[in-house]
Amino acid sequence: MKMRKYILVVILLCMIFTNQIEEKNIHNQILGRDKDPKIESDISKLQLLYRKSSWTILTLPGLRFLTEIIYPKSTISHFNIKEKVVAFTIDDGFYGMDNPNGSMIDEVTDLFSKYDAKATFFTSGSHCYLETQDLDLFFKNGHEIANHSMYDWPYDRYSKKQFLEDFNMTDSILSQYTNDIPKWYRAPHAKLSKVMDIVLKEKGYKHVVCDVFANDTAIPDSKWIAKYILKRVKPGSILLIHMPEKGVREWNFEAMKLTLIGLKKMGYNVVNLSELQQISEINND
Repeated sequence: MKMRKYILVVILLCMIFTNQIEEKNIHNQILGRDKDPKIESDISKLQLLYRKSSWTILTLPGLRFLTEIIYPKSTISHFNIKEKVVAFTIDDGFYGMDNPNGSMIDEVTDLFSKYDAKATFFTSGSHCYLETQDLDLFFKNGHEIANHSMYDWPYDRYSKKQFLEDFNMTDSILSQYTNDIPKWYRAPHAKLSKVMDIVLKEKGYKHVVCDVFANDTAIPDSKWIAKYILKRVKPGSILLIHMPEKGVREWNFEAMKLTLIGLKKMGYNVVNLSELQQISEINND
C-alpha cells in the first residue's frame, strides 16, 4: 500500500511539473501541435525511448483511476459494460489551419469503413475547412463530430464569458456540417477548470476523456501506439488517437489501422460514443 501511494505521489508531481511548463497567458497561447513532432524524424531515438518509458510509467495506475482523482465525477472515461464493445475517438480533425493541403478525412473514412468501425471526432473549430459535401460519406458511415473548442490549447484559465464564447463559436461552426451534434465535449490538453465544468453542466454537455491513450502526439511510432492501446483496452473503453494529416502526425493513420486490425482479432466491435452510451444504458436498465 505504501509503495502504491509513493507511485501515485510521483505521478502527480510529474503532472504538476508538466502543467507548470505550459503557457499561462491565455492571450499568448501556443498551439499544441507547434510543440509536438510533425514527422518521425523530428525527435531522436533516445527522445523517443524516453517518451515511451515516461508515458508507460505515468499511466501505470490506469487512466480510469487517474480520471477519478483528477476530474469531477461527471467526467466520463469509459462505460461500464461487459460486451466487447469500445468507442473510438479522434481529436483535432479535420486538418489544421497551418496545413491547408493536409486533409486525410477520406483516407480515415475509408479505413474505418473497411473494418466496419465508427468514431466520434472531437473537432477543433479552427480545423474545419472542409466543404459540407466532403463529409457526406463520413456521416453516412455513422461517424459523429463533437466540440473540442476552437484551438488546440488549454482553456482552464479562461473566464466563464471567454470559454462560453469560444464554446458557442465552435458549436456554430460544427453546426454547418450537421444538426445532429451530440452533447459531448473534450477539453483540449485534458485540462478542465471549475468554470468550464459549470458551463458544460449549464448547457447539458458531458466532459469526455478516455481510458486508453498512447500519447500519440508526442510519440511518433505507430506500432508502439497500437501495441500500447491493444494491451490496455477493456469492454466499454474509450480509445483516443489524434487525427493524422499529410505531413503532420501521419504515423497515426498507420496506428489507427493496426489498432483496428488488433481490435477485430480480439473480437471487439468499434462504435462511436453515442452508440456506446446507448449500449451502456440498455445493459444497466
